[in-house]
Amino acid sequence: MAAAKVRERPELLGLCTVIFVTVGTMLPFDRMIQAMDQWAAAHPTTEVFAQIGGGSYEPRNMGWVRLIGVGEFTEMVKKSEIVVAHAGTGSYFLAAENMKPIVMFPRRAALREHTTDHQVHTARWLQEKSGVFVAMTVDELDGAIARAAQSNVGGSPFTPYAPEPFLLQIRQFLLQ
Repeated sequence: MAAAKVRERPELLGLCTVIFVTVGTMLPFDRMIQAMDQWAAAHPTTEVFAQIGGGSYEPRNMGWVRLIGVGEFTEMVKKSEIVVAHAGTGSYFLAAENMKPIVMFPRRAALREHTTDHQVHTARWLQEKSGVFVAMTVDELDGAIARAAQSNVGGSPFTPYAPEPFLLQIRQFLLQ
C-alpha cells in the first residue's frame, strides 16, 4: 500500500466505523468514488478507505490506493465494518464470506460506466439477500450505508461450496 494517499487521523483509528470502498479491478468508477469522498467529508467520525482503480478522480476526504493485491484486499474487507462496492459478484461473495454488510452501487450503461446494465441486474438480484443494501443513485447512498451500519449480518458465514444435499443430487444424476 505504499502508493496510498492516506489521511492522518490517528485519533479515529479503532474508535469508529470503518468503511472499505472498492471499484473492482476492471474499470474506473469515478461517480462512486466522488460520491463516497463527499460522504466521507460529511461523516468525519467514520474512517473510509478506498481502492479506486484507474479513475481520474483522486479523493480528498478518505484514504485511498489505486490497486491492492488479493491478500491485502481480503484483509481490508475483514477489518472493515461495511463494504461499499460496485455491483460485482466477487465483492458480494467476499463480503458474504466474511459476514460484512455490503452496499452495492451498480455501474450504469447510460452513464458510460459499463457496456451493459448487468450490474443493475446483479444488484436487484442480490438485494433480498441478508447483508446486501443497494443504492441505485448517489442520493440513495447515504440511506443504504445507514441501513448497513444498523444491520446485523450475523448467522453462519457464507460458504463458497454448494450444500451437501445439492451435491448429493448432482452425484446421483451423474452416476446414473
